[in-house]
Amino acid sequence: MPMLLLALAVLAGTPQVPDAPEGWRCGLLVSDLDTGETLLSRRPGEYFRPASTVKLLTTLLAMEELGPSWVWRTRIEADTASSALYLRGSGAPLLSAEAVVRAALESASALPHDGRLWRLYMDTSAFAGDSHLPGWERGDWDRTYCPPVEPLCIGDNVLEIMVSTVGDGIRVSTYPPLPGLRTESELSVGPRTEVEASAGDWNLEAPVLRLRGTVADDTSFVLYKPFAGAPFELAAWLRLNLEEAGLEVAGPFEGHPADGDSLLTVAVMYSQPLFNVLSSMNKWSRNMVAEQVLRTVSLEGGDGPATTGGGCDMLAEITGRLAPGSASVILADGSGLSRLNRLTPGHLAAAVAAGALSASYGPEFLATLPVNGRDGTLYNRLDEIPPASFRGKTGTLGDTSAIAGMLRTESGRRLVVVVMLEIPRGQVYRARGWQDRLIGELYSSL
Repeated sequence: MPMLLLALAVLAGTPQVPDAPEGWRCGLLVSDLDTGETLLSRRPGEYFRPASTVKLLTTLLAMEELGPSWVWRTRIEADTASSALYLRGSGAPLLSAEAVVRAALESASALPHDGRLWRLYMDTSAFAGDSHLPGWERGDWDRTYCPPVEPLCIGDNVLEIMVSTVGDGIRVSTYPPLPGLRTESELSVGPRTEVEASAGDWNLEAPVLRLRGTVADDTSFVLYKPFAGAPFELAAWLRLNLEEAGLEVAGPFEGHPADGDSLLTVAVMYSQPLFNVLSSMNKWSRNMVAEQVLRTVSLEGGDGPATTGGGCDMLAEITGRLAPGSASVILADGSGLSRLNRLTPGHLAAAVAAGALSASYGPEFLATLPVNGRDGTLYNRLDEIPPASFRGKTGTLGDTSAIAGMLRTESGRRLVVVVMLEIPRGQVYRARGWQDRLIGELYSSL
């Protein structure tokens, strides 16, 4: 704290930049949101790994291109002449299993119950490209923050696994409902809880979840695992509900209707408004949601299937307009999970300022961000300043800690604050503490 107090002392009317600990590389930019005056800076034009602060650019682009109230529409269309049903992928994030149940009932009520066999197709042609992106480390693919990116999915492609020894025996439950999921459990009651979960064969009709280890008595807890094959699982869940509603259905199969086919829309699954989706994305840093949002912007703004590359080109274009004359952005995804991404503090500061000052969506942009002491990834951070004084996006990799957002100081000034740190592995929590102390001093000193 004394180092920061000294560093932020006003010398000749200009706050001084604090020194980062040895072995850290620091990029920093603090400016007055309303006047544009730069108050503190260090390496503002140099490249750093941004981690999840990339989501600020993705949010800004989506607000600009689609608008806060935009919704995804996932359609079920029927070709009654050939008895074909098409589940048309739109890239909708966070589609609920309950929405599929309702859509199945609507579809069944709009179709004849005449004993025919309907063939159900899952149309994934809206997206092109790999489900895991360049710079996503292979070892992360089985982690909750790295589910595959798909144009059709239930929720965020993550399976919730609930394990309980409350009462008699060991109980295992899962959500969302994945048709054909088989659970192989070798769990036993033991002195401590040590559980390993592994998944395999997600693309088959009989995906397998394997649980090994011990669970303490009178205990309940939740595990999470990403799952592949999301289009098949969503379509298979739809098929089961169509059958319960009285239709005979085969499939699902991969395919899309031919040009000129006469199709009847029998049900539409609507997403939450974009503002709600972006809030969930930013507050809890949901990577797959960010990638679906970016590809959706590419889909709506282009002529062909959506690609992450097309979305990144749009991010580069809007950032170039916001920060003319600055270095070009280097982006491989829209979530920040890729280690290939490179941004400058100036890029992030320009995105925060443009979003906060927008006459069209400024309040919505800021409302999507975590709030210190209140929610998201900042719910337990910056507790030395009043809650809701700072709204911003955090970003973390094993050797990276970044934060960018808007601070309302004790004197009432609105500051754009960007701190990007590249650090030795194992020092993330120390870096967050350094950032929090710095922002705390900015709150009381400017």
